[in-house]
This record gives sequence, structure tokens and C-alpha cells, in this order.
Amino acid sequence: MSVMYIIIVGCGRLGAQLATKLSEEGHDVAVVDRNPSNFSRLSDEFNGATVTGVGFDIEVLKSAGIEHADGFAAVTDGDNINIMAAQVAKTIFKVPMVIARVFDPVKGETYRALGLETVCPTTSAANIIYSKFMIRSENSHFILPGGGIELVEVPFHTRIPATTIAEIEALDDFKVISLTRDGTTTFPKGTDVLADNDQLLVALHVSDLPRVSAIFHLNER
Repeated sequence: MSVMYIIIVGCGRLGAQLATKLSEEGHDVAVVDRNPSNFSRLSDEFNGATVTGVGFDIEVLKSAGIEHADGFAAVTDGDNINIMAAQVAKTIFKVPMVIARVFDPVKGETYRALGLETVCPTTSAANIIYSKFMIRSENSHFILPGGGIELVEVPFHTRIPATTIAEIEALDDFKVISLTRDGTTTFPKGTDVLADNDQLLVALHVSDLPRVSAIFHLNER
């Protein structure tokens, strides 16, 4: 697993949960919040950095190390703050993966059209953001209720050591749900032969994301 440097703006319940999860996984994390008392929400297992300040302030973000960040998540309770922070991270500092928490679904659609990744404030939001960072992809992925099972879209490439659905499922603990080729989606059989650039929808446990990411070369840019 490659270690990422991730900045989280907002240390509410979601931000603290996400920061702790990423830190426990061995990633380097910095949390930014304008209220230093909010850092008390971080668990004892969190070993990252904390920075007091406004999440869209350029100097504050520089002090948090944004110039070498691999990922950025703005998860305060305010849509406008989250979007402003996300835009600064994406347009000024060119952070590769930027995600904003958005409460208003209409705003969410608008900002996605501008190229910003957004998530709605659900009980699974921390897992969804974590998953996006782990696979470093803009492909769709969804957390299913209960059990930590996730559906993830992944691309097939001929350099993957498998030629059929059955062979690729044997590489790890996941299940191929559907196959999309040339705009047509089917429910594949184990004997179906894979082709370069096929899109697969796979079901897996969220804890298996790093291994599946490596199999499908999702971390390569």
C-alpha cells in the first residue's frame, strides 16, 4: 500500500472519523479546523497533524502541507466553505483528488459538473470518501447498507493476469456483478473472455480496496 498525504478540512464527527480511519491505515493526515477545541474529537489512535485556521485560506492550507498533498476532503457543516476550500485545492494547488461534502443535492450536481467530487452527508460518508482516496478514481462506487460491502467500477486491462471472469475473480475476494463493453452492459458468466478497456462492476468488502486497487492498477496515473 502506498502512503498518501491527505488534508481534511473540518473536524466534526465526519472529519474526525475519516481522519482517524486514514491515520490508522498508515496514511499521513493533516486536519484543518477554525476551532481548535474540535480537535478533541480525534481518537487517541490519530497520529497526524492539526492546523487551526479557515479551510480555504491559502496560507493556512500551505501550513498544512497542501503543496504536496495527494488528497483533500472538505467536510465542514457548510456547503459554501466546503466548495470554496475544494476549489482552492483543485484550481490553485492542483491536488489530484479533491472531495467536498455537500448538503444541497442541487449544488452537488452543479459542482460535479465543474469537475469537483462531492458526497452527500449520509451515515456512510466517511467510508465513501475513504474509498475514493483508496482507489484514487473518479469511477462510481457505492456503499451498501450494512456489512461494509461496496460496489466499485473498475477498468480491465490486458496486463492484468487473467483472461476470463472466473480467472479474475480468483485473484482476490471480490465478485464481478456486471460487464460493460462498447456501451452495452451484461451479467457475465465465469467463462466470458475479457477485453481491454472492459468496465467491470465488482462487489467487495471495503477493507479489500487497497488489494483490489493494486490488481486493477487504479493508483497509476
